[in-house]
Amino acid sequence: MRIAWRGAELRLLLPIFLLVPLGFAITNVALTGVFDGGPLHLAIGYVALLVGAHLLLVVLGHRGDQLILPAVGAMGGIGMIMLNRLPQDLAGTSAFGIELGMAATQLLWFGVGMIAMLVIAVGLRDDGILRHYKYSWAAAGILLLGATLLLGYEVNGARLWIDLGPVSVQPGEFLKIVLVIFIAGYLAETRTLLTSARLRIGFLSIPPLPYFLPMLALFAVVMLIVVRLNDLGTALLFFGTFLTMLFVATGRRSYVLIGLILFVVGFTVAYQFFGHVQTRVDIWLDPFADPLGAGFQPVRALYALGRGGIFGEGLGQGLVTLGGGLTIPYVHTDFIFTAVAEELGLLGAFALLGFAAVLVFRGLRIAALARDDFSGLLAVGLTASLGLQTLIIIGGNTKLIPLTGITLPFVSYGGSSVLASFIMIGLLLAISHKSAIGADVDAGS
Repeated sequence: MRIAWRGAELRLLLPIFLLVPLGFAITNVALTGVFDGGPLHLAIGYVALLVGAHLLLVVLGHRGDQLILPAVGAMGGIGMIMLNRLPQDLAGTSAFGIELGMAATQLLWFGVGMIAMLVIAVGLRDDGILRHYKYSWAAAGILLLGATLLLGYEVNGARLWIDLGPVSVQPGEFLKIVLVIFIAGYLAETRTLLTSARLRIGFLSIPPLPYFLPMLALFAVVMLIVVRLNDLGTALLFFGTFLTMLFVATGRRSYVLIGLILFVVGFTVAYQFFGHVQTRVDIWLDPFADPLGAGFQPVRALYALGRGGIFGEGLGQGLVTLGGGLTIPYVHTDFIFTAVAEELGLLGAFALLGFAAVLVFRGLRIAALARDDFSGLLAVGLTASLGLQTLIIIGGNTKLIPLTGITLPFVSYGGSSVLASFIMIGLLLAISHKSAIGADVDAGS
């Protein structure tokens, strides 16, 4: 196995190796008035994870994209700095039965996630297990949802979590992966048939129903269960990812238009019959109608965004916590972007968006260079999922769309979110490596 020097990746990681410990140190001084070294070991541990991941990719001869790990590292670094700055007992302190603070628990999950990423990126040389067993993956997704519906417990009105003893798992985070795998496999197999639409209703082209219905039926079942779980953010994410993959596979704008029409109809029905949907929309339209009740979170978030201005209040100097208490409930999960924008300002918020944009652009590049339809569609689906999830949570924080309560990838606190996101990154790196090796073979032939 030949060593693959990943110079561009290393050069982009070097600033992160310096800035993350610096951010921890600045926060430590701002919160305590002196630099006592406090949680600096967490910053060193985070840097060590990035160094280890980079070195393993080099030693194992990985030829995958070299900008993805730095983008992930930068987003995760910002998240770690903000989580370290917040009260450490926010989300409980237990991980695998060990008493830890929130930032330390997040670091532990980063370690688990990076191991999963490396195993997939290096070990997945043949995607046949994904491509040929797409229906098995779909069945696994349905089982995940069914288990959540039967065994899950509610948090803030949404039944999202399953208690597995030492850890709690959010199956919906992993469902988005298996759903993307199934859709990619099905579209790769039927895209030629789906593009040959013969039925027209007005100016709309309708896909051949015998080939479209199986995928549509599965997707409808998944969406109904997700809505039943009150997980509106995940439902919106699934729908957006599905439409993106369908458009890329077929090139039919009419399919997207049909999907948007169905979305409007479904949303209208949901607003009429589901109280939690009505509440979310009403809060979005006028959070100041009940600023101390249902509108408390978005109102506080808007004030925090305003305080941040262009340059921010400074690390550890925002009013995210005041007098030891939170001014924004669930700031470590639902409103982490607001905390970033308050303390790092508009520039810091744009920087975070920039890192997410790099991740999306590189993911789309991986899709464009993929060697086969399945790999390309899989890369599109994974990238769309990460990108849309980022837009949905930031849109909710800034009142562009109703608040949905999903996490910001690599930034928000949450073990399931971190692990699922790293699995997606591992798949993207595996596809990229396969494309690079194939290009070398073509060049040598």
